[in-house]
Amino acid sequence: MAGQTFWQAFGANFGAQKLALEDLYLLQSSTPNLITYALPFVAVFTVLEFVLGKIFKHEDYTHEELKGSLWVGLGNLLVNLFLKSVLFIGAVWLYNLLPWRLEFSWWSLVPCFLIYDFCSYWSHRISHFNRFFWASHVVHHSAEQYNLTVAFRQSWVQHVKVVFFIPVALCGFHPVIFMVASQMSTLYQFWVHTETIGKLHPWIEKYFGTPSNHRVHHGSQEKYIDKNFGATFMIWDHLFGTFQYEEEKPKYGLTTPLTEKGNPFVLNFHEYRAIAEDVRQSDGLKEMLFFLFASPAKVYRYKAEQQPKNYQRYRLTRFLKGTILGLFLLLVAQLLLAQPPLPEPKLKNLLFFLQRTPDANTVVYQLNLEKDGSLNEKYPVKASWIRYEENGLVKELSGIEKKFAYGVKCKALGNETYEVRLVSYKKLPMYLLKSPADQQYRLYIKDEGKDLLLKRVFVKVEGGSFWFPKVQYIDLFTIDSENGAQILKRINLLTNG
Repeated sequence: MAGQTFWQAFGANFGAQKLALEDLYLLQSSTPNLITYALPFVAVFTVLEFVLGKIFKHEDYTHEELKGSLWVGLGNLLVNLFLKSVLFIGAVWLYNLLPWRLEFSWWSLVPCFLIYDFCSYWSHRISHFNRFFWASHVVHHSAEQYNLTVAFRQSWVQHVKVVFFIPVALCGFHPVIFMVASQMSTLYQFWVHTETIGKLHPWIEKYFGTPSNHRVHHGSQEKYIDKNFGATFMIWDHLFGTFQYEEEKPKYGLTTPLTEKGNPFVLNFHEYRAIAEDVRQSDGLKEMLFFLFASPAKVYRYKAEQQPKNYQRYRLTRFLKGTILGLFLLLVAQLLLAQPPLPEPKLKNLLFFLQRTPDANTVVYQLNLEKDGSLNEKYPVKASWIRYEENGLVKELSGIEKKFAYGVKCKALGNETYEVRLVSYKKLPMYLLKSPADQQYRLYIKDEGKDLLLKRVFVKVEGGSFWFPKVQYIDLFTIDSENGAQILKRINLLTNG
């Protein structure tokens, strides 16, 4: 009898009345907006961490990554404001479909939050093993410095993962309870993105999400990859074999770091662009689905190991199917389309020059000197066109060309030394410094401990588009500063797409 009384009392909580659609606005406005209430505290603690880092020389902030995190976070806030009503309406619609609707009760927040956290674990875990969902999560792992602003790095399209939380709604929880549980989970995950807090009590570290546990999750070392997916509780990681304690200091960021760390559009959509390119080049439906839904690690290994072999096999097959007439026509076309070699520019204060195919002009990079002959310390290198089609006219680059194509970014390193990088290939650092022999500025690249004097850059382009040309390789023509030997360094980009 006592058992029946209990179940009767428990069952009385189900079968709540449907929510009237005309009351949606009132219902939504009465839902506590915990994230809005918490924003002042989020801002205070973020600034406090930044200030403490400066005081104690803990360099866990960089300008570019901070800019990227703030822009991504702002965009995410705007997306959430836009979609908040849509998600709430969806939760109410699903609630009204269920025959086992729970009455509004704050006690139901406990089981709702627990089930929500369980679903959050699987949403997070699947996002690491399915490339389609990884594309909506990768922005969160793109930072190479670990601080509270990393919590702002939430994808602008992360709401595609709402499908993983449908089971929570299907339990019949009141939509207000569901939305509050979601906000609580989001807020809890803010404080774990810091190096300021060390390890806590062993019991807490074992069963709860902590900064130490989450630092592991963001680590790119082999032992840390795909570990600690839990948001609030670590019990799921213990149950499903994905838990790892923090041992050595994690190395943060992606296994293949991004070069543009402050552009929010690149941070949010670079993986989608990579997927689109892989799908476009895929060989059949099976490979296309593999590129869309396989594990990012498997895709990476496949592209690194298998794709070059398939490419070579494809080229051999195509060659064997060719005819003598086809080869002849190809040779004729190459002769007709070939461009005469461009002359070597002779300009004052020339550091190096860049030529590419197909192109009929040359980009020259010179010292940027003031009228009194001193070096412009803010912009020590200037780039210009030599327009051979316009009788060798020297012309400034346009603003777009400077920012995205042929411009350079310079950073003073002290002692009259500057780091110079091409905006179109930021992986290659070059160094502007005075030659010991004549105290004149020269531009060098470093290779195996040697200083190689850079004289010319040649870029081989074949295919692609105006905005996204497909670069096959980059040749660097250099001179060994010690013995004067000419050295050609080739950067092969064909297999990188």
